[in-house]
Amino acid sequence: KELTRERALNEHQLLTRTGIYKDINYKSLRQQLYELKLKTHTLRNDLVSVRRMQQSLQVNFKTDLQDANKKIENQIYRLHQMEIRSVQCRTIENELDLYVINSTKIDRDLEDLEASVEELQNDVKSKHCYVTMNDVESFALVLSTISRSLVDLKASFPVLREKICSLGPQSTLNDDQKFLHEEPERLDYTIKKCKRLTTMLYQLKRLAVSQEQKIVSTKTQRRFSLGSNGKSVDRKRLLEQIESITQNSDGRIKAIEKAEKLRDRRLNYANQLDTLKQMKYTAEQVIQSRRK
Repeated sequence: KELTRERALNEHQLLTRTGIYKDINYKSLRQQLYELKLKTHTLRNDLVSVRRMQQSLQVNFKTDLQDANKKIENQIYRLHQMEIRSVQCRTIENELDLYVINSTKIDRDLEDLEASVEELQNDVKSKHCYVTMNDVESFALVLSTISRSLVDLKASFPVLREKICSLGPQSTLNDDQKFLHEEPERLDYTIKKCKRLTTMLYQLKRLAVSQEQKIVSTKTQRRFSLGSNGKSVDRKRLLEQIESITQNSDGRIKAIEKAEKLRDRRLNYANQLDTLKQMKYTAEQVIQSRRK
């Protein structure tokens, strides 16, 4: 009986101790450890997945950041190239405008000079006036200035055309292809006009020389045809010539107007000659000062 009672007491104590490790569902310790192991394994797998996701996000973020940096760099480079291109376009547009202005000025000056030379040549041929060497030299100096400007303009045209073509087909300057195509022919035609004016001035120079020789010979003849008292020997013939002159008011007025125009033109070209001489003297002074 005592042994039975002691065994029952021990079993009761054992049941009391094992009851501490049972949960509300009456699970055993082994089951709890097994479930804890499963949860730990699941948590570990979740942590590994989270770590892999974090690494993947880091790699993706780094890749996206590099792509964004490349896009920003490309955009900045594109904007820089566009700015450089716009500056080049503005520079070439300014050069083209300056070229057109110089070309227009040369054409206008050449037309004025051609009209003046032709009018003077016609007046000389019709004997309304006479030409002097000063007139021819003034015209020749103006023509020389125009010719130098024309040569410089023709030399600058190929460079300007290459700059316009280098901008590509998307440039607005390429719209004026007609100007680029017709400009060489126009320059050649202008050079031919200069050569024609040179020939006309050469003819006027010969006329001026011949007229000066005639004037000198006429003065010599008059000097020998006059008597000691300064009166003409053949007075009767002179009176007949005076009486044979008919009055022509219209012709006289036209001759006076042409003479006035010729005088104004001579004054104009004389002023231009003085201006060119002053410019040449100033340029020489500047060159000498730089050398010093």
